[in-house]
Amino acid sequence: MTNISFDLIDVIRTIQKQKRFIIIVTLAGMALAGAALLVKKKKYKAEARFLVNNPLYGDRHTLFRSYETRYVDYYGGDDDVDKIMALAASDTVRDRIIRNCDFDKIYKREINTAKGHDELMMIFNKNFNIKRTEYKDVQVSYTAYRPEDAAGVANMAVKVLEETYRSYYTNVKTGIYRSIGDQKLKLDSAIAALTDTLAAMRDQYGIYAILSPTRKDVINGDLKGGGKGYGRAIEEIQNIESVKDQLVTDRAHYISMLNEFDATTNSAMGYLKVITRALPPTNPAGLGTAITLVAAALLSFFFSTLYVLIMAYYRKLNAVER
Repeated sequence: MTNISFDLIDVIRTIQKQKRFIIIVTLAGMALAGAALLVKKKKYKAEARFLVNNPLYGDRHTLFRSYETRYVDYYGGDDDVDKIMALAASDTVRDRIIRNCDFDKIYKREINTAKGHDELMMIFNKNFNIKRTEYKDVQVSYTAYRPEDAAGVANMAVKVLEETYRSYYTNVKTGIYRSIGDQKLKLDSAIAALTDTLAAMRDQYGIYAILSPTRKDVINGDLKGGGKGYGRAIEEIQNIESVKDQLVTDRAHYISMLNEFDATTNSAMGYLKVITRALPPTNPAGLGTAITLVAAALLSFFFSTLYVLIMAYYRKLNAVER
């Protein structure tokens, strides 16, 4: 068998012989890349960045510290960022974003039909991106054909995420608030009934002194009067008054808790802190024109050279007698 030699000298000579072909292919590749840039519709990418606040600062035990001071970090931890990432991936959040941003008008689809809604969700999923960084901030970006649409969707995504993340905590607190409020209404009715009973008994027996044993710091007044049933009336008034005093104390505690839970659901406390708001970009997304042309030229030059060398090698193989 004859050994075939195709060394560096052969490679250089082959490239020199076929340099016209290689140059033509390289220029053709650049021309195709330039034509593609002209034909392709430009897209713009807008990005917003935010930090996740620690939701424990919105808790009533943190706002109304009465017996213990515990350090709570202002910034949310990895668990809080994980919740944001999970919410951003949910269909509920993404549906609200496309509806609030009028995707049906931007992309000319019918959002109220199953097919149109699915198409809009696919468009959003394709162009939307959210990621976390090593600094525990979150980056939200969206790519659209119009700069204002890209910025609007990115900012709306942050807004919807904040509202959804907030509602996760405030809904629980609102439920507790309503439960305590219902219990307070029951106490109001019970206290009113006991007040009417005590007033009637005091007027009947002429007993107006404070008889409740729960009021330890109050000096009881002199008891005057007598007769059949007077002693029993004193005992009954004392029993009813002690129950009423406890209910009044509980009611005051409930009102205090209602005020605390009401403060924790105030919208003045933000759960996300925007550090970079998305603005309409001025430059299209992706590689610039110069970089695209250079990349096309290099790829065309590489593959055309490779093709020329392979063909030259095979021609040399065929020339050898077997």
